[in-house]
Amino acid sequence: MSTTFTVTRDQIIQLALRKLGVLELGDTPDAATIANASLALNLFIKQMATSGLKLWKVNELVLPLVAGQTSYVIGPASTGTVDLNTDKPFKVIQAWMRNITVTPSTDDVQIQLLSKQEYNMLGSKFSTGTPNSLYMDVRNTTSNVYLYVTPDSYTQSNLQLHFVVQQPMQDIMTAQAIPDFPTEWMNVLVWNLADQLAIEYSVPGNHRQEIALRAKMYKEELEGWDVESYSTFFMPDMRMGNPSSNNLP
Repeated sequence: MSTTFTVTRDQIIQLALRKLGVLELGDTPDAATIANASLALNLFIKQMATSGLKLWKVNELVLPLVAGQTSYVIGPASTGTVDLNTDKPFKVIQAWMRNITVTPSTDDVQIQLLSKQEYNMLGSKFSTGTPNSLYMDVRNTTSNVYLYVTPDSYTQSNLQLHFVVQQPMQDIMTAQAIPDFPTEWMNVLVWNLADQLAIEYSVPGNHRQEIALRAKMYKEELEGWDVESYSTFFMPDMRMGNPSSNNLP
């Protein structure tokens, strides 16, 4: 008995081609067909990052802070000079300051997450002290983290910035590569790859419609199931309120 079954990139491609009716059982697609389907599969995976929160790609990062440094570049070292070498984060979910002088640390302080507009409206961005707010600017290959206020020498010596982010799925560029997805998502990849390729292979309309419906259904089922198990509570942001409005009838 096992619970670790999975499939490789080329197996996904072969299954998708059979769904289209362009590959017989037992046949192997040629190199050009594999390359074209691999391109379509990787493009679809890149797009998937914008559709729902992929829980297995939510990671905690730790950023050492430097006194007098307001912004930090986070991304792969291959893109240039970075302050934290990791996959580019494109969504920050939670952040806190941790006192590293205490073991184990019991002194975590939440960091306020800001929008670009909120950050731009703040004054004295380069004043030094212990940061209490964070804004992340997502760029092409990296993301820039801006802190408010700028860390001072105490922060550098005693605190670390911890933050939870969503990061992209890994590319699958080789035949035996296993997609960066839990096993339950593999069928979604098969049917959606078939949907991506259907027009290229001039699949008849009724067959193409069936593939599109299945692709959409399987994807929506997984996105509805693969969510955080516990409740999230929302509260109004009183910073943006008008105190005088409390006196209105």
